[in-house]
Amino acid sequence: MKKAADVSARLSLRAPMSAEQGATIMSIKGKRKYLGPVLLSAAAVASMAISIPAYSAENEIEVVHQWTAAGEAAAMKVLKDAVDAQGLKWVDSPIAGAGGKNMTQALQARFAAGNPPAASQMPGQFVLEYAQAGSLGDLSATAEKEGWEKLVAPALLDYMKVDGKIVAVPLNQRRENMLWINKKVLDQFGGKIPESWDEFLTLAERIKAGGIIPLALGGDDWQEGEIWTDVLIGQAGVDFYKKAVMATDRAAIKSDTMVKVFDTFRKVVAYADPNRAGTDWAIETGKVIKGEAAMQFQGDWANGEFVAVNMKPGVDYLCTAAPGHDHTYVFLTDFFGMFKQPNPEAQRKQGILASAAMSIEVQENLNLKGGSIPARLDVPRDRFNDCSKQAFVDREEGMKDGTLIPSFVENNALPRDIRAPYMDVITQFANTPDMTSQQAIDKLIEGLNSL
Repeated sequence: MKKAADVSARLSLRAPMSAEQGATIMSIKGKRKYLGPVLLSAAAVASMAISIPAYSAENEIEVVHQWTAAGEAAAMKVLKDAVDAQGLKWVDSPIAGAGGKNMTQALQARFAAGNPPAASQMPGQFVLEYAQAGSLGDLSATAEKEGWEKLVAPALLDYMKVDGKIVAVPLNQRRENMLWINKKVLDQFGGKIPESWDEFLTLAERIKAGGIIPLALGGDDWQEGEIWTDVLIGQAGVDFYKKAVMATDRAAIKSDTMVKVFDTFRKVVAYADPNRAGTDWAIETGKVIKGEAAMQFQGDWANGEFVAVNMKPGVDYLCTAAPGHDHTYVFLTDFFGMFKQPNPEAQRKQGILASAAMSIEVQENLNLKGGSIPARLDVPRDRFNDCSKQAFVDREEGMKDGTLIPSFVENNALPRDIRAPYMDVITQFANTPDMTSQQAIDKLIEGLNSL
């Protein structure tokens, strides 16, 4: 579990504050670093604040989230219905796009306006940042009554428990490092599921020659970052990931191994959808569903898109860990944080939402729709499809041998200030054909050293 002193990246989000005061504050190894004002104009703050309904009605609770794709929306409806069944009206405030960046900006605007919502979806590092800023309510009483700490995957306690208090509710334990394949396309080209990156590249070349897009990939930096992580772990292993990413070990980053990672990443991205600029991940998943593209590296939320159109794993599509990953499980979790509310009645409503989210029924049915597996370890597995059943098995193996590791791309493994140089370099490299692997490494080292 996290201590406040261990948190190395923080948002100054104590409400209320003026728009001019809204700022991002980072802490690096205990030293606070002011990174300047949030880049939002007064008009932007006003428009964002207006775009989300205010949390004020007596029998309502406003929930901000980013789940807008088909599978995601179906999953969120499970929780919404459970809350509505308690006689509490769910006020839905979805904010789509940019891998959660739009939602983050909108939340910053809400805090700047002194009007935070009752609850919001957030990744692990954001839970820590909001908690350190004193912005999250204490859910410990509900958690203790319902035994949350004994029910959830242990790795999640590092995010949901801060300074001895439970401050967030985990909905799932997603898997990032997955490869999704249209089975009909794979059969058409006589291929088998690639077990190495060389096999992937050979298959991709054959598919490209046949006139089909080998790799569905959108235009977001996080999508590029996930493939880079897949290549790194697949070629260099989990221990190298822990050194070069989680520990930012300079010797590992400067190594020949890292040069090879960037070299292979370049080759993989060359097979991506040529029209991927500005494209959402779900649009690209749709291309795999339709057979317009053969494969996609994407988290298990893609599973929810296949489920939403009644496609069957092993029949219509194939799911597997990225090449070279075996049972390695790169995880991320969608948490709900409950923002501090001074009114006891508002706190009671937050408790209803939190309890519903952690119920075994919601954890099961929400993840059946969303394509992931529950945060709770006691949820029955029999109704989950084969892709999810494999995830259950691989999570268990990862918990035993240390191959259950947090995603840095999805804001779990690294504070945002440390994550930023990696993401900047990866996306620049992916979109700058004449940038060499060594130049990318030098730029990454420069970025990390500037923190």
